[in-house]
Amino acid sequence: MNAERQGIVIRSIQFTGPRRASAGLAFTPGSNLIYGASNTGKSFALKSLDFMLGGSKRLPRIEERKGYDRLWLALTLPLVGDVTLMRSTSGGAYTLFEGHVGQIVSTNPGQVLSAKHGHAGNDNLSYVLLQQIGLARRFVATNSSGKKRSLSFRDLTPFCIVDETKIQSETSPIESGQYTRTTAERRVLKLLLSGQDDESIVPVVDAKTFRTSTGAKAEVVGDILKSIESQLADFPSEGELNAEVERTENILANVQSEAQAAQESIRGQLDRKAGLIAVISEREQRRFELDMNLARFEQLAAIYRSDMERLETIEEAGFLLLINNDGVCPLCGAPPEIQRQTHAATEIELARKAALSEIAKIERQSRDLASTMIQLRQEAEQVKESIAELDHGLAAIEGELMRLAPRATEANRRLTELMVSRDRARHGLSLIDQRNAIAGRLRALDALKPAPRADRPKLEIPTSDAHDFAQEISEVLGKWRFPGQLHVSFDETAHDIRIDGKDRRDNGKGVRAITHAAFKVAFLLFCRERGLPHPGFVILDTPLLTYRDPIRSKAGALTADEEELSKTSLKSHFFEHLSSVSDKGQFIVLENIDPPAGIELLAHVEAFTGDPENGRKGLL
Repeated sequence: MNAERQGIVIRSIQFTGPRRASAGLAFTPGSNLIYGASNTGKSFALKSLDFMLGGSKRLPRIEERKGYDRLWLALTLPLVGDVTLMRSTSGGAYTLFEGHVGQIVSTNPGQVLSAKHGHAGNDNLSYVLLQQIGLARRFVATNSSGKKRSLSFRDLTPFCIVDETKIQSETSPIESGQYTRTTAERRVLKLLLSGQDDESIVPVVDAKTFRTSTGAKAEVVGDILKSIESQLADFPSEGELNAEVERTENILANVQSEAQAAQESIRGQLDRKAGLIAVISEREQRRFELDMNLARFEQLAAIYRSDMERLETIEEAGFLLLINNDGVCPLCGAPPEIQRQTHAATEIELARKAALSEIAKIERQSRDLASTMIQLRQEAEQVKESIAELDHGLAAIEGELMRLAPRATEANRRLTELMVSRDRARHGLSLIDQRNAIAGRLRALDALKPAPRADRPKLEIPTSDAHDFAQEISEVLGKWRFPGQLHVSFDETAHDIRIDGKDRRDNGKGVRAITHAAFKVAFLLFCRERGLPHPGFVILDTPLLTYRDPIRSKAGALTADEEELSKTSLKSHFFEHLSSVSDKGQFIVLENIDPPAGIELLAHVEAFTGDPENGRKGLL
């Protein structure tokens, strides 16, 4: 089988959990049937597939799901081949693995894909799937004025995933029934039928939006204009404001010069004052040093005098001892012959001479000290006189500063007044300019007109494409042996089909279900035959509702058209046809009814019995 022609192929879906045996379903690339009793997991299987293909709705919290924390979806993609998507059962981002895997391998971290569609990036699931089928970075219009957004893979799921509620619905097979999404849903149909997106459309503003937007803007602009007019009430006329600006500008230059001159004079005097204070400080320090030295020298002179007095006493005593050296002792009266002297006369003489020498030395030092002190006293007097002169100069500078300060203050006051007056006049002129500009903007808004109808984009589906698609549906219904003449036409107003002149929505549930299924199957075949992009698979939940048991089925009794259809062999031909076109796409059918005999030859079959003792009970 040609994978590129087939599109995306769903290979399997599997639930895993840390304490649960894995459970899931495998699918073949062609026709698949899952059938069985109600409440066995068929619809849950469809919801799980939708969840793994970008669905945002959380999975139903059924009892059987407990213990499973991951879902694995094995796919074969047209361009990259076999891959597996993993997602937590709680939702969130996906992890993409190469090949078909059933559990996380530590050496294969995979690629994380965001669940949110992103047009520019390539790290989201929507882009990856769209890129595989040739629809990446396409655009669709969202309203009649041509507003656009990028195509998401979720825009395509209504064409390939149909649940039980939607297949029976009276709304168009390609519409959700939400008014705000209608245009986009119809443009996706047009894109798939023609292969052309809406990127080239130039958006315009519709009349209603234009009026609302323009009215809102005019109201805001009008409020701003009123606010400015209110502020201008406190200002004179524009001419007076211009005259005030001119007057103040003329005076301002002279006053600025005066203020600058006064400031420069004050700065000069302050610089001189600082210089004088520095010099006075140095002189005061020198005077202090001189006073300290003189005090120390006075003490040294006193020491010299004391030493000289002591030495003179020693010299005199020695002299006297030498004079009476051979006479009666002056202390005890002993005669010379009985005296015992301990010191020789020569030693006394030496001591006397040493004292005289020391006295002479101290006298020389005293003379030097006296000369030094005289010099220090002279310098101290000079320093004192210079400090007095400097103090006088400092007082003169202080007086000059006191004289200059009022002049500078007055000049600054006049300068401030002039600048305030000038700036207020300028502000008034600025308000006038704003008022004129905003008034012009308001006039421009009043003059705006909505875009003419001719400028709006034409968002209809080309008639030829719609006709050809309707014929494809007719052929499919014919292969299924649907009763009637099978004259199928496309209703461009409802974006639905008419069969033999009857709107599809006017039939019973069972007929709506099978014709809805024909719409989706024919759509895949239409795209394949013309080489147009399509996801490549169709999942249908309960398309053969007509063949239900009226008593057991919650759909109730059959209507007349359902009765007529139930008597035909459509059920058998339905599966035969899907099998015959399984080379063009993958079909997965979920049904409650018993399939026709020999179904195993037409499709891959999974039966949910609902009985744990008889075959497979259900999905999980």
